[in-house]
Amino acid sequence: MHWVVQNNLFNERGFHTLMQVLRNGGIPHTLVKVIPFGGGVEPTVDVAGPVIVMGSLSLTRYAMQRGWVPGAFINDNFDFRMWREHLGEHLLNADARVCRFADVTPVDGPFFIRPCLDDKSFSGMVTTWAEFTAWRDSVFALSEDTTVSADTWVAVSTPKHIQREYRMVVVDGRVVTGTRYKLGDRVVASAEVEPEVYAFTQAMADRWAPDRAYVLDVFMHDDGLFVGEINNLNSAGFYAYDVAKMVAAVEAMRW
Repeated sequence: MHWVVQNNLFNERGFHTLMQVLRNGGIPHTLVKVIPFGGGVEPTVDVAGPVIVMGSLSLTRYAMQRGWVPGAFINDNFDFRMWREHLGEHLLNADARVCRFADVTPVDGPFFIRPCLDDKSFSGMVTTWAEFTAWRDSVFALSEDTTVSADTWVAVSTPKHIQREYRMVVVDGRVVTGTRYKLGDRVVASAEVEPEVYAFTQAMADRWAPDRAYVLDVFMHDDGLFVGEINNLNSAGFYAYDVAKMVAAVEAMRW
């Protein structure tokens, strides 16, 4: 497998580990700069055989344009509507109302809103009706060349009290590594993940998988475990998960 890694991930604590694992394992790789607005990458990468990318969504889109296999693990399953269909009550925001951004109706008190797609059009957040309508009006006042539009599908739900957040890596149906990355509102990356979190994640992976490799974020709410969201492996943060185990699992995949 040839790994194409975006060069501005230096502030990610797992980036240096990834580069070290690739170098020490003699795994072919190229460090690239992603040119904005669909300009491709520098240097140009032309290799035969399987290629995988690690970086921004722009890099994953470029991998798809190039037809690299596996390239990036991303497809139409990375959508809140699909998660709810397959995971049901195990999804943290299973109570959400799904609608277009333009069709969000008045809500009493704070509410949570996120895009349905894993496209980073905006970050999920808790807001109020006054704050939301001011933001929506500003979006509508902008040109069409924005990440959010009237037709962006969103999920609106009641706020949840999140006690802990974990990022778990799943490859070919097996949970290979994980990290706890939040305690309450504090970002505290740690490789300490309780056995019950691994067990819950494996049970969810056995139930449904959006792709052969992905990261599944598990949240603890009211002392229970729920799926918070599912992200593509290629663009998700490393935090403190075992990067070497992730690389080994991906390298073991057959194409």
